[in-house]
Amino acid sequence: MDYNIYSKDVTITDSMKDYIDKRFSKVSKVVNEEKVISMDLRLSKVRAFYNVEATAHLPGVVVRVEEKGSDFYTVVDAASDAFERRLKRFKERTRFKHKNGIKENLESVPSQFEEEEQFTTITRRKRFTIKPMTEEEALLQMEMLGHTFFVFRNIVTDEVNVIYTRKNGSLGIIEMNE
Repeated sequence: MDYNIYSKDVTITDSMKDYIDKRFSKVSKVVNEEKVISMDLRLSKVRAFYNVEATAHLPGVVVRVEEKGSDFYTVVDAASDAFERRLKRFKERTRFKHKNGIKENLESVPSQFEEEEQFTTITRRKRFTIKPMTEEEALLQMEMLGHTFFVFRNIVTDEVNVIYTRKNGSLGIIEMNE
């Protein structure tokens, strides 16, 4: 499988490249290579910690995994295993056919996916009115609710936005056009 490797603050040796090739070759067994539009691996090092991010662009979906750790080879192992699991999970889910808007026979999911399936079912539904407010008001409201995201109508642009807390603690905003 072809993929691009990007590195930041890491010099990739031939042995590292060979190890990455060996570990990520399993991915081609999980998903048909013709289905992969592109695949990227991003390697970086901050202080003594390696970060491996694998991203595959498939028709209609982007599959992404990120792993961090102090040992390069352990991080590559963890990233390739997680990436393979995520691709298998995606492949299994696409096998389900919708009939009358309801998934058929959820019991037919293999046992290895049962545990993950628990966390992906909708267990609660809420309805609320999207109120027009500024980004600062939305941030305050999100903090007051103790949530990691908040949906609001931006009073300046009159578009629906989502403000959220990123993994690194910074804030992000998603702007949607209607």
